[in-house]
Amino acid sequence: MSTTTILRGDLSALRAARPLTGLRLRELIGPVTAGTATMLASIALTVVSAWLITKAWQRPFVMDVMVAVTAVRALGISRALLRYIERLSAHRLALGTAGRTRVGAYRLLAAGDPRKALGLGSGALLTRLGEDVDEVADVIVRAVVPVGTAVVTGAVSVIFALFVSPAAALVLAVGLLAAAVVPPWLVARGVRVAEDRRAAAGEAYTAEVDQVLSGSVALRVRGELDDALTRADAAARERERATEAGAPALAWAAGARSWIHGLTVLGVILLAGSLYLAGGHSPQWLGVLVLLALAAFEATGELPAAAETLTRAAGAARRLPGFAEGSGASEEEAAAEGSLAGRAAADSAAQGSDGAAPGGDGVSEDSDGPAPAEPAGPRLPAEPDLVARGLVVGFDTDVATWDVDAPFGTFREIVAPSGYGKTTLLLTLAGLLPPRGGTVLVGGLASADYPAHELRRGVFFTPEDAHVFATTVRDNLAVGAAGATDAQMHQVLEAVGLDDWVPGLPEGLSTILDSGAESLSGGQRRRLLIARALLTDAPVLLLDEPTEHLDPESSAAMLKMLSSGDLPGARARRTVIVVRHPRTR
Repeated sequence: MSTTTILRGDLSALRAARPLTGLRLRELIGPVTAGTATMLASIALTVVSAWLITKAWQRPFVMDVMVAVTAVRALGISRALLRYIERLSAHRLALGTAGRTRVGAYRLLAAGDPRKALGLGSGALLTRLGEDVDEVADVIVRAVVPVGTAVVTGAVSVIFALFVSPAAALVLAVGLLAAAVVPPWLVARGVRVAEDRRAAAGEAYTAEVDQVLSGSVALRVRGELDDALTRADAAARERERATEAGAPALAWAAGARSWIHGLTVLGVILLAGSLYLAGGHSPQWLGVLVLLALAAFEATGELPAAAETLTRAAGAARRLPGFAEGSGASEEEAAAEGSLAGRAAADSAAQGSDGAAPGGDGVSEDSDGPAPAEPAGPRLPAEPDLVARGLVVGFDTDVATWDVDAPFGTFREIVAPSGYGKTTLLLTLAGLLPPRGGTVLVGGLASADYPAHELRRGVFFTPEDAHVFATTVRDNLAVGAAGATDAQMHQVLEAVGLDDWVPGLPEGLSTILDSGAESLSGGQRRRLLIARALLTDAPVLLLDEPTEHLDPESSAAMLKMLSSGDLPGARARRTVIVVRHPRTR
C-alpha cells in the first residue's frame, strides 16, 4: 500500500469523525491565527535583533537604532502575550471538542448494535471512550494549529527573503519544504507500524487493571489475586514496549530535520556571504538572512509531533464506536450517522434501555429533522413465552449450553457458580449477544426476528453492574420508565425494601446521588436497580444477581416478592428470570 493511499485513508477517517466531534471549521480560525501571529512575532524578533546587532557593530548614532530597540522590546512582549492567547484558545477548543466527542461516542454506543459493544470487552470500551477520544481531540492543539502556523510562517519567511535575495529565498523554500515533508513522513510511517500494537496493548492493560480494581475481593477469595496482578504487570510492560516501538522513527526524523536545517542555513550563509563580498548587500542584511533561516525552521520543528498526533488520531477515529475499520465514509454520511445516533440514544432512553442516560431526550441541538420511522418488523406479543432449546452461549468461545422454558407469568431461578455463563445466558436471552448455537424463541418467534427497539421494549435486562447515575433518585428510577409517577416509585421502593431509606434523604426522590453508585451501599444499589426494572412496562425481566449484597433474610424476601405473580410497578404479571450464585452460610 502506497504512502499516498495510507495518508488518504487517515484523512478520510478523521473527516468521518468530525461530525462526532461537533467541530466547525470556523472554530479553528482563532487558534491558528494566534499561533501564526506568535510565530511571526518570534521570527520578526529574530530578524530585527539581527539587524540591530549588525548595525550596532558599525557604531551608529543612538537615534538611528532607537526604533529597532523599541521594536525588539515590543516584539518580545507581544510574543509572550500571543503565545498565551494561542494556548488558551487552542486548549479551550480541544477540551470542548473532547467533551462533545465523548458524548457523541456514548450516543453511538446507545444507538448501535449492542452486540458490537459487548464484544469489545470493558478494556476496549474504556480505551476507546477515554484515550481514543483524547487522541482525536488532541489533533486541534498538536496537529491542526502547528500545521496551519508552519504553512503561513514558512510562506511569509520565503517571501521576505525573496525581496533580499531570490537565490537565498529559493534555498530557504526548498529546505522548509523538505523539513515539512521528510521528518513528518518518517514519524508517521514509524507510528503507523506501531499504532495497532500500541492500541492492543493499551486495551489489554486497561482490561487487566479494571479486573483487579473491580474484582479484587472476589479474586482474593478465589486465590487468584496474585495471578491477576502478575498479568496486569506484564500488560503494563507490554504497553510500555509498544509505546516505545516508534522511537527509532522519531530518532530518524530528528536526525533528518537537523541535517535539513543545517544544510539550508549553510546554503543561505554561502549565498548571502557571496553577495556581501561582492558588495551586493550590507552587513545588516547578511545577518538578517542568516538568522531568518535559523528562525524560520522553528515553525517546522513541531510538524513531526503533528504527524504523530494525526496518525494516532486517525487510528483512534477508526476505533471509535460507529466507525468501521478503514472507513472512508463521506462527511454527509457521517453526519447522517451522527444525527441518527443522537435520535437513537433518545429513543433508547424512552424505551427503557438500562444503559441510557436519565432525564432529557438525548437529542443534540444539531439534530436535523424528525426521527425516522421505526424499522418494520413483527411486534412482540403482550404476554410472550420465552423458550430456549440447546442454547449455546459465549463471546469468542462456547461457554455453556442451556435449556430454558418460561411460559408468560412464570418465575425461573437459575443458580450456578461463577464461570457457568449465567450472565452470558441473560445477555443472549435479551438479544444482546447472538446465540452460538440453538434457538431463543420469544412469543413463538426467534429473538433475532424482532427489530432491536421492539425486543428492548419487551425484554428488560438488568446487569449486576448496571449504572447508577450521579443525579436524583427519581431520575435513576425513571431510566426505564420516563412517565412513572412519584406514587409508583414509592410503591416499588417499598416493595424492594427502600421505604425507610428514601424518606430519610434530605430531599426525598429529588435527592441527588452525588457520587452515583458510591453514594449507596451494595444492598441499596441492588434494591434500587430492582425497583428500576419493576417500573418498566416490559413483560419479561431478566435479573442478574438481584440478591447480591443482601443478607439471607432480605434475599429470601426479595425472591419471594419477585416470584409472587403479583408484582408492584407497571405490570402485576410478568415473566421473571433470575440468575444468582449459590448462597453459602
